[in-house]
Amino acid sequence: MKQIQLEGKKVCVLGAGETGVQSALFLKSRGASVFLSELKQSRDMQEAKKQLEGAGIACEFGEHDWEEIRHYELVIISPGIPPSVPIYQKIARAGIPMWSEIELAYRASESPIIAVTGSNGKTTVTTLIRDVLRAGGRSAESCGNIGNSFVREVEKLGPETIAVVEVSSFQLVHIDQFTPHIAVLLNLSPNHLDWHGSFDRYAEMKFRIFKNQTKANYALINQSDSESAQRSKELNAQVVYFDGQDLENPNYGAIYKVAELYGIDSNIVRSVLENFSGLEHRYEDVGNVLDVRYINDSKSTTIASLSWALERVPAQAVLVAGGRHKGGNFKTLRDLVKRKVKFLILIGEAKKEIEAAFGDLVSIYSADTLEEALRAARSVSRSGDTVLFSPACASFDMFRDYQDRGEQFKRILSTWRDTLVPTSSQ
Repeated sequence: MKQIQLEGKKVCVLGAGETGVQSALFLKSRGASVFLSELKQSRDMQEAKKQLEGAGIACEFGEHDWEEIRHYELVIISPGIPPSVPIYQKIARAGIPMWSEIELAYRASESPIIAVTGSNGKTTVTTLIRDVLRAGGRSAESCGNIGNSFVREVEKLGPETIAVVEVSSFQLVHIDQFTPHIAVLLNLSPNHLDWHGSFDRYAEMKFRIFKNQTKANYALINQSDSESAQRSKELNAQVVYFDGQDLENPNYGAIYKVAELYGIDSNIVRSVLENFSGLEHRYEDVGNVLDVRYINDSKSTTIASLSWALERVPAQAVLVAGGRHKGGNFKTLRDLVKRKVKFLILIGEAKKEIEAAFGDLVSIYSADTLEEALRAARSVSRSGDTVLFSPACASFDMFRDYQDRGEQFKRILSTWRDTLVPTSSQ
């Protein structure tokens, strides 16, 4: 039985992001004795502190007090806290169980779960599976790493509603009983190597999505992804392979397979896909400024996601990229950059690595801020050009997250629209 008795249980929550705050509030509502610990003490944490204290939850900001934390019997750990940090190692040595928020939500949820993971395309596929299920007459909600945590939605989800949950490798590190009825692995490419240490370890963590599945469950695997297909031979679930090579997006093959498992006609899937306008910050067309098209692909945090964007952008594009490198080899994109990019503008910590990969192929400008980068992009663009903002890196060196990065991109363009006047030279 997966249900957990939380009344009176002493639980420490590490991290005051979305998953941490929502986990603390949920635990408190179920009668647990909760303490939240957050290392940061920045201005954007003040709202979280106010919310926690308003709910009567003890919390600390600016440190992890081991003398307090060591007395708790369970830790809900933020996906942003890697095993290398001292507090993690102390908890592990003390033998205190560590769960991710998706494990906590799973223990409390009555909903059947479709879990989606992969190196690229998770959010889009999670959203579209939800939409297809709804179009097919099912009750479905999307949550998880998509932006609204699974634990935030638990109280609203009943046994008749399918929870479509986007899960990350960080969250899968700390599952115990988490068992999705359908688990989808879209693809595997080098990602988060700064956190996991190696691609093999990263892939191993991704495959934990199938850890507790039995023959009563389904594992959906991309047969075109050699790494995934090879590792799938050891799974206990019913393995269902999908192939989306003939589709607009290869990941759409997984959506058709989920629909098939639920008896939903493929024409319904086709209709949902045709009417899908895309996600904010994922190859989002934000319009023209002085007859130059701007694409906001701030959600591109990996080399593979930049590759996906470059395949779609018109040739002779101006590319703005950079941030905190998450691992992988930028040189794998040399052919694409040579074919698609006429000018490259770099920001963030990874500027030198990216320049080393492409400096002999394309002219490069190094900027200190996003606004400077976009001014440079504007100066080298001509009527009919496209500026692609697809960082291929994490945002945390300069921004709160990829949403903040994308919002700042759009804010700059909005200001330009209000102030710039076309001239005959444009």
